[in-house]
Amino acid sequence: MMKRYFTSFAAVAALALSANAQQITISSIDQQLANDYAGGCEIDLNNDGLKELIVSGFPRWGAAGMTIIEDAEGNEVEVDRNSWILKWNGSSYDKVKQTQPYQIYGIRGTVIPADFNGDGNIDIFAAGEGYDYTGIYLNDGQGNLTRDASFKVLDFDGNETEWYPRSADVADFNLDGRPDIVTIGWSAVGGNRQANVGVLINQGDGSFKNILETGVVGNAEVDFEFALCTVRAFDLNNDGYADFLLQGNIDNEGVRVQTKGGKEVNRTFMAFMNMADPEMTAFYDLELAQGVSHHFGNGNIEVCDFNNDGTPDIFVTGESPDDAVDGWAYFGQLLIGKIANGEVSYTDNSQFIARGKDIRPLNSNNVGVRHIDYNGDGFYDLFLLGWSEQMLDGSGNTQSGWFLPGSANGLTSYQRIPGASEQGIFFLDYGVEGAQNYAFTGYHGDATYFPGVPEGEPEPDIRDGRSMVFTKNPFNPADRPAAPASVSAEVDGSNVALSWTAADAKKNVTYEYFIKGSNGKFYNNVTSFVGGNKDGVRKVLREGNAFMNTALNLTNLPDGNYTWGVQTINAALLGSTFTTGSFQIGEGSGQSTAIVSVENDATVEAVYNAEGKLLSAPTTGINIVKSNNGNVRKVVK
Repeated sequence: MMKRYFTSFAAVAALALSANAQQITISSIDQQLANDYAGGCEIDLNNDGLKELIVSGFPRWGAAGMTIIEDAEGNEVEVDRNSWILKWNGSSYDKVKQTQPYQIYGIRGTVIPADFNGDGNIDIFAAGEGYDYTGIYLNDGQGNLTRDASFKVLDFDGNETEWYPRSADVADFNLDGRPDIVTIGWSAVGGNRQANVGVLINQGDGSFKNILETGVVGNAEVDFEFALCTVRAFDLNNDGYADFLLQGNIDNEGVRVQTKGGKEVNRTFMAFMNMADPEMTAFYDLELAQGVSHHFGNGNIEVCDFNNDGTPDIFVTGESPDDAVDGWAYFGQLLIGKIANGEVSYTDNSQFIARGKDIRPLNSNNVGVRHIDYNGDGFYDLFLLGWSEQMLDGSGNTQSGWFLPGSANGLTSYQRIPGASEQGIFFLDYGVEGAQNYAFTGYHGDATYFPGVPEGEPEPDIRDGRSMVFTKNPFNPADRPAAPASVSAEVDGSNVALSWTAADAKKNVTYEYFIKGSNGKFYNNVTSFVGGNKDGVRKVLREGNAFMNTALNLTNLPDGNYTWGVQTINAALLGSTFTTGSFQIGEGSGQSTAIVSVENDATVEAVYNAEGKLLSAPTTGINIVKSNNGNVRKVVK
C-alpha cells in the first residue's frame, strides 16, 4: 500500500490582526440556557425555511434549574442535564424545554441531522454520555422527534448488539445512496464495558451493520475505547467515497500509541481512508498521527477547503500533556491538503495564526469549534473559543473567543470576539435567511466582554459566568451560489454514474444531491428543500453530501424510475437551486438517464428510435425526439 506523506515547517508566522475587521458585539444573553459541554445543531425541524436550534448540556446556574423525570421505577428524580429547542417566532426565540426524553443528547452530546427515512423531514442521530437515549429520532415535519423503534446495530458478524457511542457523524460510505453512521467512544451500560467504534452501514430496514473488523481503529488486537473524543466524515481525496477522521483519549488499560518523536501516549488523532471498492467497504489508516506534532485528545476536528484550492484541509486541536514541550497544553494545527495522482498529502501550515497556541475549547463534540463563511467573502472562516494560556493578542489568561477569517493563504489573521470554554458554538439567522449570527453557551470569564461583579454591587445584564450569549453579524450576508450548469446520468444495470458541471467560481464549494423515487420518497439523505419556492434552501448547516465531487458512481439501486438533482453549497453553507434530471433502473436500464431537452421550454411529445419505433423513453443510440411545438431533433445518446 502506498504511503501518504506529511511535511511540517517549524517557522511560525508573526501574529496579525484581521484587516478591516468589523466588531462582533453582544446583543443579548440568556441565563436559562446555561450549558457547559453543550451539544446540538441548527436544523429546520418544521419546514418553514428557518432553522431552529437544538441545544443541550449541563446547566450550572440556578436560573437553568434541574429537570424532574420519572425513573424506571416510576419515582420522580432530579437530573442535571437539560435540552431545549429554540424556535424563531418573528422577533425572538421561543424556548421549548425538552423533558421527555430529558437527555437524549447528554453531556458533550453529538446531534447529527439527516433524513433517515426519506420523507423529506430532517431527523437526527443522537449520541453522547446519555447512553440510554442514543439512536435515531424521526421528525414528523412539525418538529416532533420520536425515537425510531426499528433502529438497531448489528456487529461485524451480523448479531444485534448494544451500541452507545460518544461521538458520531453521517455519510454514505458505500455509495448505495443511503446515509450511514460512523461512531467512536465506549460505554459501560449494564456493567459491560465495550468500545463503540464502527462504520455502521444502513441496511434499509432500520438496522445498521458495523463493517469494521476488530482492531482496525485500535492496536490490531482490540478497538480503542475512546473518551473525550470526536469524529468527522469527509471525502479527503475527492474520489467520491467518504473517509473519516477521529481523535480522543484512549481508555483501554495499558494501551498506548507512539508519537512521531517515539513517545508513548494515551491519546491519538487518526485519519481512515475509504478503499473505494464498490464490492467491499473497507478502510485503512492514513498514518497522519505519526506526522502531526502531537497526538490529541479532548479536542476538535474541522474539515473544509480553507485556502480555496479545491482540496479539503484539516484543522485539528486538542490536549497533549505527554507530548507537549512544556507539559500540559493544547496545540492547534492547520493541515493543508494536496492531491496528486489520487494520493492525498498534508503540510502543516506555518502561517496558521493560531499554530501551537494553547486555546482550550474543552468540549470535544461537533460544536466545540466551527467553520463557516461568516463575513461573506467566500472563504471558510474559523471560530476558535476556549480557555487561553497563550493569548493571541498578548493579554492575560482568560476564557476567550477568536474569529479567524479565511484567505487564499489559509487562516493568517485574527479578531478577538466574545468567547467561553466548556462551550458550544452555533449560528442562527434571527429570521433573516443567510445572515448567520454567532452564538455560544458555556463558561465565560473574559473581562473584556463580561465584567465581574464588585462586592455589594448589583449584577449587570451581562456578567461573567454561564449563560447563552447571542451576537449580531456585522457583515453583509453571503450571496447564494450558482447552480451546477448541467447534469448527466449513465445507467449500467443497477448502478448509475451521476455527474454535473461546476458553475460557481469558488473551488471550495461542496455539492448536495438527491434521488427521488416515483413513490415520492427520497432514496438518499438530502437536507435541503427540493422544488417549490424554497427549492435549494438548506435545512441544516453542513457541507453537501457529495462533498467536493462533481461525479458519483452509485451502486445497487433498486429497480425504478428516479428523478435526481444537485445543488452547489458555498462556504456560508447556503445552497443554490437544484439542477435536475431523471433515470431508470431495471427494465430498460439502458435507457437515457435524462429527459431530452427541447427548445423554447417545449415538452417532449414522442420519442422514436432510428427505425421509427415509438419508445417509452430515450435509449442509448439514435433517438428522434418530437416536441409539442412541432420541432423534430435527432439526438445521439
